[in-house]
Amino acid sequence: MIDRDFKKSYKIDRPNYTESRAVDFKEEKNRFLNISPKNYIKSMGDISTKKNLIPIMLISIMDKDNKIFNSLDELSEILSYPKTGLSVLFGEYYKNDFMIKIRNGVYMINPLISYKGSKYERDKLIKEYSDYSKR
Repeated sequence: MIDRDFKKSYKIDRPNYTESRAVDFKEEKNRFLNISPKNYIKSMGDISTKKNLIPIMLISIMDKDNKIFNSLDELSEILSYPKTGLSVLFGEYYKNDFMIKIRNGVYMINPLISYKGSKYERDKLIKEYSDYSKR
């Protein structure tokens, strides 16, 4: 059980703490949740399989346009996961709309799942992702 004083000290719009937020999902259904992928990987690395951490690892290496500019070989090295296994996983990610392949060596994470920037930037990314998805 979380101490009430501790919970009150983590207000949702605390301006000097932007890395992650404590959100009460029962009261704040329309709020976005901001997490730190690096801290998540660090804290969950010992109890999660490498395969389960790959989505959050991909989010941690995407740029501000939700793109990852690495070949499958490079991602295999970065993620320390076999290339053939990554290829199969990426196929599942495409089917489940987690990400799309724009072309060889360029992938885009669905901005409805994660994005960096303002709501305006998110809206632009959603349109771009949708346009790529239709191809």
